[in-house]
Parts: sequence; C-alpha cells; structure tokens
Amino acid sequence: MTLEEIKEAKRKQVEDRIKEIKEVEMLKRDANIDELTVEAEALIARKKELDKAQSEQIKRDKLSGLIKEGQAGIQEVKTVGGQGAADDMIERKAFMDYIVTGKIDSEHLKRANNPGVSADLGVMIPHTVQQEIITEIEKVRGALYSKVRKTNVPGGVEYPIGSFSATFTRIGETGAPTDRQKGGAITGSIVFKYNIGEIRLSKTLLQSLLAVPAFEAEISKTIAEAYVKAMDSEIWAGDTDAKQMEGITTNTNVKTIEFTETELKDWKSLYRKIMATIPLKLLNAPFEYAMSNGTFMSYFMTLANDNNTPVGQFVDFNGSTGGKINGHDVTLVEADLIPDFDSITTTGKVFGMLWLPQQAYAINSNMQFTVKQYEDNEKNETVTKALVVNDGKVLRPDLIYLLKKKIVAAPEARKTQGQ
Repeated sequence: MTLEEIKEAKRKQVEDRIKEIKEVEMLKRDANIDELTVEAEALIARKKELDKAQSEQIKRDKLSGLIKEGQAGIQEVKTVGGQGAADDMIERKAFMDYIVTGKIDSEHLKRANNPGVSADLGVMIPHTVQQEIITEIEKVRGALYSKVRKTNVPGGVEYPIGSFSATFTRIGETGAPTDRQKGGAITGSIVFKYNIGEIRLSKTLLQSLLAVPAFEAEISKTIAEAYVKAMDSEIWAGDTDAKQMEGITTNTNVKTIEFTETELKDWKSLYRKIMATIPLKLLNAPFEYAMSNGTFMSYFMTLANDNNTPVGQFVDFNGSTGGKINGHDVTLVEADLIPDFDSITTTGKVFGMLWLPQQAYAINSNMQFTVKQYEDNEKNETVTKALVVNDGKVLRPDLIYLLKKKIVAAPEARKTQGQ
C-alpha cells in the first residue's frame, strides 16, 4: 500500500496489510526490507490514529448517554412535581452538603426563625426530610409518646385546660349547630414554653452516605429514634428546671395508690383497691395502664384464684400490642423507664401508672426540626446536632394515678423488733 492509501485505510485494511508484511518478511528472504519497513511504520501509525479516534468516540457516546439520562431525570421531576420538585431536590442536596462538609448554601437553605426563640437554631431541614422524620417517628412509636395528645399552638400563651377537651351535645330539631364545645366545668390553664431540645448526630456515619435518598433515610431514622426516646423519658420524669418537659412523676398534684407485694399478688385485693380508689369519671372512661414488662409478667399474668387457677378473664397478653388488665390496655415499657416492682427497695417508688393519656398529658410542638453545626475547640471537632422546639405539660393530674410500692416488714422482723 502506498502512503496515500494508508492515510485513508480503514482498520480492517490496516490490520490485514500488517499481517501480510509479517508473512512476507518471514517467508521471502529476498524481499525489500527497507520498503516494507517504511510501509509497516506508516500502517502502525495509522492504527494508533484509528485507535485514538475510536477511544474518543466511546467517550463522546458515554457523555451523550449521561446527558440524555440527566435530561430525562430532570424532565421526570418536572413532569411529576413541576419546577418546585426540581428546586426541592436542589435544596435537599444543599442540605446534605451542609451536614457532610459544613458548607452552607445560603441561596437554597433557609435559616430557622421560630417566634419567641432568641437562640440560633441553624438551618431548617427541608420539607421532604421533615416529612420523612415524622413518618419515622410514627414507625418508632414511643411507648408513652404515642399515647399522649399532640398540639401545635403558640408558646407563651395561657390556654384554658378545658380548650383541650370537649363535651357531647345533640343537635336540636331545628338542625342548628351547637356552640363550639369545650371541656365543660374543667378549670385551670396552662402555658407551653419554647424549650429547645437537641439530638447529636454522628457525622462519620452521615459522611459515608453519598446518595441523597440514603442520606435522608438515615438522618431521619436517627433523629426519630432519639426524639421518641427522649420524649418518653421526659413525659415520665422530665425536669422543668432543666428546660425539659414536665414529667408525670414530678407533678405534685398527681395522685397515688400504694400496693404491698401481697396485695399485688391477690387479684381480689388488687381489683378492689383500684376500683375503690379511682373516681367514677375515670372508672367509666377507657383508662389505661403503663408498667414494665417484668412487673406485668411477674405479677399480673400470674394472678390466680383461691385454687391457684390463673385468672384468665382478668388479664390478657398479646406480644404485638401489649396486654390488658380487666379489659383496659397495658402499655409495656423497658425497666429503665419504669422500674420493675421487684427491683424497688424503697417504699413510695413508682412501678406503674393508671391514666387517661389523651386527656391527661399534651406535647406542644410544630415539629420543625433544624440542624446546626459548630466547632468544639476543646475537643477539636465539629459538632452536628438537630434541634426542635417543644414542651409538654400534665393537663389533668386528676386523670393520672401512680402505682407505688409499699414495703412492710416481715412478721418475723416485726416480732424481733418488738422483743
């Protein structure tokens, strides 16, 4: 092939001619080696040129495919949710970048601005992630948190407690609607505060998640689990002096019922003591119990009559929903929240509760979570934490009875003490 022909040759022609030259060199010793060498060098140069062109084309094809894929994705976002959905994804990506790198995109991330709160709450979590957090909270379902009333009213305002309840009234024959119903003769008022709670996040974990959906799922789950656990703890024993919600066990107006071990083991004594103590307004309501699984299993599930036959109609247990005592639901919790009866060694310690949760306690929050980062210079690390403003109060202490353990000396001990 001439040099001009080589310049226009296709890959197949180049490869075939190189093969021929190789055979000529090996078989014909009298061949013109100089001419063949020049031709071979030109063919090899042409082959390299063709290889480079092919490689560039592959890159162009790949790039074109990525662009088409991206355009299709953008078009899909626009089709499903319009420009707002595309903007939402930009905001979500900017939020992820802020958590992972600390770099804030002020154009797409909103600063928190809660009324009545002077503290800097950092960056608002995008709406999509907020909804994911709320969904996760509903999945986690804190034992006590899932039971109480949730409100979203402005803090710092005094509200009549009766406004959180209602009475039942028939519509008259004329069909005229009744007045807006409140809680009848219920008196008293309550003020919710702007308390800020924080949830510290593991930045190392979040940095390992590169895709936005995976990042959002992980941060939502982490926030939800920590939030619900904290809510259960504060509903039970919150300390208002520490800017926490008001705890049921720290409210001095909540009434109590004491039980000795003997009374707790005797179903007739147990039944009589509860039913004779609580008022009719609670007795006729769907009140519930809350206690540790250890207490329920060790005492209520083992209740027996005089013939030591289990009192099956009095107590029931369902592994997925908890249990029932005389038809009333029992919320089972871990012993680190409400201690087991057997673990209590001091008279007056609480081992359980009887209450009407929806009317007895309320948590007030707009559930608007924010995230803030700051440098801890003492530990030389960046702290990432989620923040939320909320408060919780006992609305009706008259609808809560704490069950306490009463320890009495054994007959032998009393006899010894009397000698």
